Amino acid sequence: MVKMRHATPLDLLSIAATRRRQHVLRLNPPYTLVQPNVLLRDLVRSQIPFRSQSSFVYVCVDGGTVLGYVQARCRWRKRDAWAITTVAVIDKAPDAVWEALIEAVCRAAGEAGVTRVCVKVPHDEPRMPLFHNLGFTRYANETIWGNLYLSSSGPADEPPHGPLRRQRGQDAWDLMRLYAAVTPPVVQRAEDLSTHQWQVDRMFRPWFLSDGLLENSYVWADESGQKQGLGGYIRLLTGPAGHWIYMLPRPDPANRAVCSLALDYVLWKAARAGSKPVYCGVREYQAEVGGLLEERGFHPLSDQALLIKYLVEPLRERQPALVRLLVPDRGEMLGGRVPR
Repeated sequence: MVKMRHATPLDLLSIAATRRRQHVLRLNPPYTLVQPNVLLRDLVRSQIPFRSQSSFVYVCVDGGTVLGYVQARCRWRKRDAWAITTVAVIDKAPDAVWEALIEAVCRAAGEAGVTRVCVKVPHDEPRMPLFHNLGFTRYANETIWGNLYLSSSGPADEPPHGPLRRQRGQDAWDLMRLYAAVTPPVVQRAEDLSTHQWQVDRMFRPWFLSDGLLENSYVWADESGQKQGLGGYIRLLTGPAGHWIYMLPRPDPANRAVCSLALDYVLWKAARAGSKPVYCGVREYQAEVGGLLEERGFHPLSDQALLIKYLVEPLRERQPALVRLLVPDRGEMLGGRVPR
């Protein structure tokens, strides 16, 4: 009998035994590019009782054999949004297993109070229609650029970084304003960010409690002369298998000029961490960033659609307050005068 359930450590044995016969769809960079397959680690971490769970694995089982599994993670510093990172099905499993896995993770997300499920699917993926049939809609397109041969033999001295400075905690509000100014409304609705996502996390965590990613983030003041707070933001995420760059500049010429300096600086930082591939996602409304990457040896690797499925979203509604009705004492009513 085919059934869906939470993955257990014992399911890992079945998954490992069929690894060579699995069709694995790795989704949602940066996790699937800069990190190796972390299914074992996530299963172990999910058993730690004092740790809040941020990764979820569900399996489709038939008679003790795992036909496939799906993995989802909480989005960056958001507990009410999940991103599907991996879907895997063994070769001879029915096509219906793909749909059952995605339905299972959406159902589990809704039961956990999650308001939206996101996924990044390559444009040439044959199973793209499956996501559309299950209620996912596109909110943006993204091109993945990569420099797969970044050399660590560059200059040892730190290059000049001009107006670039490290992000601070008090930058969160200005970063939210920057994001709102350069991001289309449909994307803002899908991502539903707040100042919490722009906070700096400097807390040290041991390997079994961390996501294995080192973050270096920088900002610069608005260079356009319009006093708009921040002119841009750049973040470098470093994982075991590579680096991921995220850029968010204002589109005016003065701030675009700082982008080149910011990009050169974080590439120098990446090179200091060893010869690892470097990736950068450029969305359709950030086309000018692609030219800067191409000048630095990057090449477009793939195009993907950013999809979202909205689940039930709680709405705040005013409720009438119940107050105690004050009634005069019965004796008082009998002994008192009745007004005319």
